[in-house]
Amino acid sequence: MFHLFAERDVLKISFVMIGLKDHSTGGYYFNFKMADALSLAGHDVDVIHFNTMPEKLRGSRIAGSFYVMKRVLRHKPDLLVVSKSYSFMVPLRIIISFLRLPVLYMVHHLEWHDRAGAVSNVRKWLVRWYLSCGKRIWVNSRSTADDVISLGIPREKLFAIPPGFDRFETDLKAKQLPVKILSVGTVCSRKDQLTLVKACALLGQREFHLFILGDDTVDRDYAEMVQEEADILGDKVTFMGHLSTGELYELYNKSHILANLSRWEGYGIAVAEAMWAGLPVVAVDAGAVPELVTHGYNGYLTAPGDVESCAEHLKELIDNGKLREEMSCSARKKAQELFSWHDTGREFVDLAQETAGCKIRWNKPGK
Repeated sequence: MFHLFAERDVLKISFVMIGLKDHSTGGYYFNFKMADALSLAGHDVDVIHFNTMPEKLRGSRIAGSFYVMKRVLRHKPDLLVVSKSYSFMVPLRIIISFLRLPVLYMVHHLEWHDRAGAVSNVRKWLVRWYLSCGKRIWVNSRSTADDVISLGIPREKLFAIPPGFDRFETDLKAKQLPVKILSVGTVCSRKDQLTLVKACALLGQREFHLFILGDDTVDRDYAEMVQEEADILGDKVTFMGHLSTGELYELYNKSHILANLSRWEGYGIAVAEAMWAGLPVVAVDAGAVPELVTHGYNGYLTAPGDVESCAEHLKELIDNGKLREEMSCSARKKAQELFSWHDTGREFVDLAQETAGCKIRWNKPGK
């Protein structure tokens, strides 16, 4: 029996976040953070993820879909939280209305931003069909909210809660030269490391070093193109692959500039983290990044794929130490205004409880 509008201390929550493989993206990191926040608030959370499925069902859309449905039915939740998982939601989506089960849908960004070319109307209809079952829809930024509304989803269903980031220990003293340019993100066409490498090739004889961090196995053909272009720069480029959290924070503290040329970001956690470490940001004027980066204040914004503009902004920051220092202070100031993970977790748990119709207030972690 499902519990509609629960009025008790502990909610039973099924949290579905499944892809066709185990991803280590910022979106999944956010999801697990929110699942932890719900658990810390005292709720019974069943996380349904790639790694929690029987191995023989992983990657199978049909068998996986019925597994998800059965597992949710077995848990008998007061609330269903879903992050994408479109390939595994069809049977459950069909019966949700009959179960009278409140659904909190999560949208980090619309997935066709990950691909080049136009998206079909059929695909848009399917996503709208999924989202329409949500009593409420979480989004990470105003930009993502506008994207979802463009599908015909009512604005009143949407609630924007930005991701947090860890306030790691920073060293804002003068950093050792040469200037270190940092790129953080999966090596793929959406993140557009190719434009960054081409821009760095226009920096002439300037002393700098480019560090490219991120999984290069998702799109091997694209990663090879980036590597071939980077060969022109010789030892001025280092591909770091995946780093531990501690290693990433250490590299933020040693770097001078973050170059995030992603053609679309639903939010941009790496941007927030870099600004916390006092890095000016060179980024694309698209998606949610302009909500964090103000052109000429804490970084620069360029058009997608604009190699020359990116190069010019990098030249300014490399050549002008005083400008780097001023923008570093501005970046840090902006980061101090952003949500911590505690802030995000508090807001998300409140949203989840309200979606379930929970009438009591919980004892927030850290309060």
